[in-house]
Amino acid sequence: MIIPAELTAKHGLNQEQFFRSLDSVDEINQKSLEDAAFEFATIANMLSPSQPIQPGAEDKLATLRRLDQSRAWNSLDDQLYCTICKNVISGRQIEVVGGTNGLRALHIKCSTPGCVSTPADWLFPVKSDTVRDIDFLFRDNGV
Repeated sequence: MIIPAELTAKHGLNQEQFFRSLDSVDEINQKSLEDAAFEFATIANMLSPSQPIQPGAEDKLATLRRLDQSRAWNSLDDQLYCTICKNVISGRQIEVVGGTNGLRALHIKCSTPGCVSTPADWLFPVKSDTVRDIDFLFRDNGV
């Protein structure tokens, strides 16, 4: 883990002091260390990924329509092909995140763990007979 240098410098510490045991730090540095740790934890909490929100079906469909206006969402069963993780996902699987604490904008994302795709990375509509062709094009770069 890397602690931003500006944060440790602001509190008169270095990386080594930040990770050393509180018992081995003198009283002056202990207060600085506690302040730096609190500030770092606060920043990390604000920047960490949001937990998905679980809206009801009507609210989720309305959210998809509002946040992804590039396509007509007819139902939560509409399917898309994610060009990043190469999976077919439905509106039911798309995650709604952010927006709950006023610090992060509400957005939607692919539910595949580790996938960083946005609506711009999804192809729609996907019919089952075209998934194989789309997968071939994106998985093998059409080669």
